[in-house]
Amino acid sequence: MTPPDLPPRPVPRAPITDVVPKRTLVIIAVVIVLAVLGVVLALTLGDGDGDSGSKGSKSNSGAKAGSSASASASAGADDTKKDNGGTGSTGGAKTDSTATAPAAGNTASSGTNASGGTGDEADGSSGGAAVVKTYKGSQGFSIGLPAGWSYQSTDSAGVRFTGPDGQKLLVAWTSTPKGDPVADWKNQEQYMTRSGYTRIRIEKVDYRSWNTADWEFTYEDGETKYRTIDRGFVVNSHLGYALMYTAKDANWGSELRKDTWTTLTKTFEPKS
Repeated sequence: MTPPDLPPRPVPRAPITDVVPKRTLVIIAVVIVLAVLGVVLALTLGDGDGDSGSKGSKSNSGAKAGSSASASASAGADDTKKDNGGTGSTGGAKTDSTATAPAAGNTASSGTNASGGTGDEADGSSGGAAVVKTYKGSQGFSIGLPAGWSYQSTDSAGVRFTGPDGQKLLVAWTSTPKGDPVADWKNQEQYMTRSGYTRIRIEKVDYRSWNTADWEFTYEDGETKYRTIDRGFVVNSHLGYALMYTAKDANWGSELRKDTWTTLTKTFEPKS
């Protein structure tokens, strides 16, 4: 019994381990630690995704025509503007295409302008070069290739081909073509970075029944001057293409060059 002149003693408290089993406390501690780690990881990964997303959107905005080319895919237009020589490659196997030999006598007839002035052959002097094989791309388009031409590579810009004496072709496409290809080419011209660039023309041309514009120019690569026609055309509201054809400027007036351009434009078929 507590003496009357002393305050009552406090009732001793039982240790928490006497009230809650140690095993339960361990489980609670583990759950708390896991919850904290989960929050930290969520925040960390969330920031990383945000960064990659923004980077992706920036890079994609330049893909398939540094713009949405009148008909070309943005990387296609970027390729027009950059001084990269058109030799990019994914480095992978050439599995994007199949090439088949045409039937005997399969020669492109006149139709598209070999000189680059209008959509149709103006002087009637070029009937086109004979097609020796037809390329069929995984995107769905096909195009006839004259002798000496071959598939080179596929990259973010599109599908690349090479021909005799420095000739090149890039086929690009987009699912969001612009309604005014002339205005679109002019807008993209401000970003041109090719060395020695000189515009020859940007104008609407007749090319089958498609809304089409040609961007023709010259540029320099080392000691060589090249000339390019980038033909952008809208097949429908959700599909557009660009055929970017390049040859040495010194050979631009040759029959080989004219016949080749006629064949490439005449035999091209879009995804059906």
